[in-house]
Amino acid sequence: MTAPTVTVDLYGSLAQAAGEKTFQIPAKTIRDVLTGLAEVAPAIADRLDTGVSVSIDGRIYTEALFEPVAPDNEIIILPRISGG
Repeated sequence: MTAPTVTVDLYGSLAQAAGEKTFQIPAKTIRDVLTGLAEVAPAIADRLDTGVSVSIDGRIYTEALFEPVAPDNEIIILPRISGG
């Protein structure tokens, strides 16, 4: 079964490095999203591997690989957010 297509927005330096802000990625989980982004935007693949923050419908996750996603989710990938 083919994964549904989700809309993914990149922010900050990730969008600059990728050369685009919005991508359509077939995905069922955030892991699928990150794998798909690495394929269509190889310029950010190393940044995706070293860690990013993910927002799904306004909730920020730092460890989200297995979080499910659906076409109606707002999915934002940001440079890793660190607190202090």
